[in-house]
Amino acid sequence: MAPFVDEKLKSALRSFNERGQLGPDPLAARYAERRAGYSLFSRMLSDADIEALRPYLFCYTELPPRRKLTIRNFIGGEWRTPASGEHGSMTCPADKRVQLFDVPASGKQDVEAALSFGHQVWKSLAWADEGLAWRKHVVQNVSRILAHYTEEFLHEIRQQIPKTRLEAEKDFFEAKRACDHLEGSYEAAIKGEIVPDMMAGQRFWRDAYMPAGLAAIITPMNFIWGIPMIHLAGAYLVGCPWIFKGHPFAAATNTTMVRCFLAAGADPRFIQKVEGFGKGIAPLATDHRVAVVAVTGSSDTARAISSGRGLARTRFEGGGCNWSWVDDGYDDDELEKIAERLTYAKLGLSSHKCTGLHGVSASRATLDRLVPMIAAEMDRWQVMDPRSPDATDKTLGPLMVHKAQTALEVVAEARKAGLKIVREGGRAGGDYGSNSEAVKPALIDGVTPQTSLRHDWDGKGVREYKLATTELFMPILVAMALPRFEDFVKFSLFDNPHDLATSIWTRDDRKLTRARRTLAGMLKENDGTDSALEWEEFGASTIGESGNMGVGEVQATISIYARRQKGRHFVF
Repeated sequence: MAPFVDEKLKSALRSFNERGQLGPDPLAARYAERRAGYSLFSRMLSDADIEALRPYLFCYTELPPRRKLTIRNFIGGEWRTPASGEHGSMTCPADKRVQLFDVPASGKQDVEAALSFGHQVWKSLAWADEGLAWRKHVVQNVSRILAHYTEEFLHEIRQQIPKTRLEAEKDFFEAKRACDHLEGSYEAAIKGEIVPDMMAGQRFWRDAYMPAGLAAIITPMNFIWGIPMIHLAGAYLVGCPWIFKGHPFAAATNTTMVRCFLAAGADPRFIQKVEGFGKGIAPLATDHRVAVVAVTGSSDTARAISSGRGLARTRFEGGGCNWSWVDDGYDDDELEKIAERLTYAKLGLSSHKCTGLHGVSASRATLDRLVPMIAAEMDRWQVMDPRSPDATDKTLGPLMVHKAQTALEVVAEARKAGLKIVREGGRAGGDYGSNSEAVKPALIDGVTPQTSLRHDWDGKGVREYKLATTELFMPILVAMALPRFEDFVKFSLFDNPHDLATSIWTRDDRKLTRARRTLAGMLKENDGTDSALEWEEFGASTIGESGNMGVGEVQATISIYARRQKGRHFVF
């Protein structure tokens, strides 16, 4: 069988790179020919083809810190600079002296170009002519590309968002397995339902998975492969043209991901990418031509989008104030294991997981035993650049959402409020601490649902907030004594506006049953808040502060991008 990457394509790829990776995409130009030759007997991309696409898939010859990158938008089948010519420079969160890339500061003109093109694709009804088999073929190819370049993609993740090797693998393999899982289970998940005959000559059916329309997919900085790929693969399988707006800190990966789809054979009309910041790209999410906005990020961003979209579909997943209850009755060895697991739930990915642990609750007697164990486990973590050769799985990296000074202020104000500072935290020392927003783990006991603090918040002015129910993307764990499990349930239901993830540690089946009947969102039994196994639906309950979107499980993911059809047929 002749290779897909022939001399003609290799020449086109060289020309593309020589002109600064601007203009028509060479893989997009091959789409029509490639699609016309497809049959159910067509093979996946070979390893040789995937390797030959290396100069195309990676938009760089060397990643920072060796070389600063210039990132492009992908609009209407072409790689473009922003209409204004302006870019924003992004520096590495682990070392502010290192410049990662110049990201397009896209504005209304760029957004309008993407929206206009995407809307015309939707109106063309091209999606109605495409069978599912080809879309599955494309996602299978994406999965093969990811498997082939696993090490390169892990390196790419860690240069942009400093993670330990373990956390980078979690991010990447979430993306790889999303392709496998969504593609492999798609037919079973979207089966239309034929209702049994009610009367002779009548047929009723339901199809809940028709493409919804043009989608805008807005993704965060903490999981730059896993979260985007779930959405991109899900939307593509459904048949929705999409515009991808990834986080500026992930600009290289945003580009790589789009090129993976184009290399895999995706219809280039269905795929666009717009980089940008804040108000410049805001119209992307509020334009009436966008049928679905899927946003993972802050609740403030989601509120702004929802206010601009009205009743149009917005699916949001945010962070959470995630709590754990530890029951009485565990011996010291068992509590040590619980302390180790809860500490990882707090400090893993440098406290930047949306499902990261916020607080631990138990009876006063159990907390008096457990809290010192957590403090001792925090002592076993090292504070350093997670990309360092000396980094282990227990490495705490830099803050990426907050300023280090804000973490110091939290601890200082907690002391003033009369809380017990079990572990001080403080700034990281040395060259690393001087060139990043890095702090040591802190542990605060004595918190109540009413505890309020007031101080400057990330240099944006004084803010007053409740410590027990305000999300902190910081390595600060709080502890709260409650007399009964029932009190914890009521706190989780009525005081905490977030219902993203809750963990219950107990052997009492009555308490587990109580939790299952009352607590929504992700309920973890005898586990940390941060875990998600293959392949569960993760996310909040869809009611409340943490979001109205669940994602991961096949039906939950594809329903984000689908319309529902209810049909009836009469025979005369």
